[in-house]
Amino acid sequence: MNLKTNLTALLGITLFSGLQAQDAPTPLDYRRSSMTMVLIEDEDLGKSKDLVIKSYNSYPFPDKYNKHEIADKKFDAAAIKLTDAEFLAAGFYKDTFRTPMDFLKAAKYPLRPLRYLKDSSAVQGPDKNELLQLKLQKYISQKNIARQMFDTWFNRKGNDLNIDLLLERGKYSASAEKMDDAKQAGLEANLYEDYDLISNTYTVFQKLNFFPNEPVARLARDLAKEEARKKMAAMPPAMLQKSLDQLDTVYERTKEGYTVICTSFLYQLEWDADIAGKFKGYFLNEDLKSKRGQIWDTTSIFKIKFVGKSTTSSIVTFKIGEKRTEEQIIDLQIKRVMDNSLARLQKNHVQFRPVAPVSSAGPVTARIGMKEGIEANQTFEVLAIEFNEFGFPRYKSIGKVKVDKKQPIWDNRIGADQEPILDDAGNPVVGPAFTTFAGGKKVQPGMNFLRLLK
Repeated sequence: MNLKTNLTALLGITLFSGLQAQDAPTPLDYRRSSMTMVLIEDEDLGKSKDLVIKSYNSYPFPDKYNKHEIADKKFDAAAIKLTDAEFLAAGFYKDTFRTPMDFLKAAKYPLRPLRYLKDSSAVQGPDKNELLQLKLQKYISQKNIARQMFDTWFNRKGNDLNIDLLLERGKYSASAEKMDDAKQAGLEANLYEDYDLISNTYTVFQKLNFFPNEPVARLARDLAKEEARKKMAAMPPAMLQKSLDQLDTVYERTKEGYTVICTSFLYQLEWDADIAGKFKGYFLNEDLKSKRGQIWDTTSIFKIKFVGKSTTSSIVTFKIGEKRTEEQIIDLQIKRVMDNSLARLQKNHVQFRPVAPVSSAGPVTARIGMKEGIEANQTFEVLAIEFNEFGFPRYKSIGKVKVDKKQPIWDNRIGADQEPILDDAGNPVVGPAFTTFAGGKKVQPGMNFLRLLK
């Protein structure tokens, strides 16, 4: 058997042996993207800071990704200071406003602060979100997050590197015992051309904060009352009072609880033929081995690029007879909104979408559900494994399936057992621990995978 045939057989063993009964919780072992998550801390956390950090640190890492550890796990936005030169380079504080019309145009962006100059002109700066992203970009550069990602990939310690993690996550063979055989077959020499494996490494920076609903509800009520008094000034007092009482009722319904917001910034590691060529020239050159660590710390070839961001929110309310504590409810909502933010990133950015193994066929099922943002009638592509000229496994689209609208979507959200979906009679709906898909007659568990198409 040649290397490619050998790897095909071995990969099939690896994937199939990892699959258990479709309700088993055993983690599946298959080729997937890698991700690290970093918490953004800033002044918006206020009194909720300790609670947010506690909830974030106890968040279960998404099992559809490899957990990619780096040294820096939190980003203190307040510690990053930006210079005027950095604002100018980012395109802010450039345009001046010298006429009334200039100021009217600037008024369209009231959240962007104006800086008034000595000659009575003004320039405009970034809004709060733009400022955060500028600070985030500086933090990424200062901390060299890209290099940290590569530190992990190659287990870099001083002048020493190894490819153990590449072999493990690449799924080139069925077990660690077979890896030496793969090396002898020439796989190691070509590992650096496995661009998909390394480039599908992501850093997600998440900004979390929550704030009480009461001040917002009170402000909305007071503004509405003021407007009602103006419009109903000529009407009978009883009619005005009825309207004001209705506004108080709405206030009472909406004042309890908190609103939780999560903004996630997605960055992707860069790795292509040009970078791989430079990497091999620097770090596989035996003549430079004694200087490898110095070159590693000073090279500019390690980069990550901004992909996109998502913002999701969730309102936390308290039910009559609630048995959980306020802290438990807030913790649940923070974790839920983090799930939702990641699911939004996956939906909006194709390369970030996870792959889920098929659990069974006839009908097709997979252990993926509401936590990953699954919705009725979504279309998924069916994937199979093929190998390129180097013997690297690749996902190839071979068909499509749809979320079966006649079957319940698996509610695998955190705390789903505490807040079950109810039927028309108010009874909990107990569904299977998987989602069912329509179509895919030739799909085989252990050999095929699903990924969101649209």
